[in-house]
Amino acid sequence: MAFLRALKKTGRFIIDFIEYRVASVFLLLLFTALFVQVVMRYVFNNPSPELFEISRYSFIWIIFLGAPLARRFGAHMKFNVIYDMVSRKLQIVFDLIFNAFFTVMLFITFFPTWDDIVFYKMIKSNILHIPWSYLLFCFPLFIILMIIHNLIWIYKDTRELVTGRKSAKEEEPWD
Repeated sequence: MAFLRALKKTGRFIIDFIEYRVASVFLLLLFTALFVQVVMRYVFNNPSPELFEISRYSFIWIIFLGAPLARRFGAHMKFNVIYDMVSRKLQIVFDLIFNAFFTVMLFITFFPTWDDIVFYKMIKSNILHIPWSYLLFCFPLFIILMIIHNLIWIYKDTRELVTGRKSAKEEEPWD
């Protein structure tokens, strides 16, 4: 049991590091690049294509690291007109079906995506000449994190369906 607790703690640390720290670095990079871009363009009348490329790829990384974070807390938008009208047990069944389907689809797309990322190392960005495999690595990372969070939700929903006890919700960082 101690090994499983240590493994869970290590996994939580890695996921937290990626979803909070790495995403925060890219957010800081994005806002810094945008601020300097505005100053360069409108004060010095000298736009910087390097800063534009940094802000573009930072934005992509933020999106693909933010989606798993929202999934982690169940904070994605839902079209819940019908969902709210049914019983809690049927809602759990809907969630289980959706999460299982989405997890299978993500798993199927992971390997072709990984092959593409490996292939893209020979293509470099226009301005900074960074290999695309580094710039687009956020997508396989997104898939892995989404699979992990979906599996956690499948476990929680299955446990609630079987026992009738709702799992404790993790505190959202934006509350």
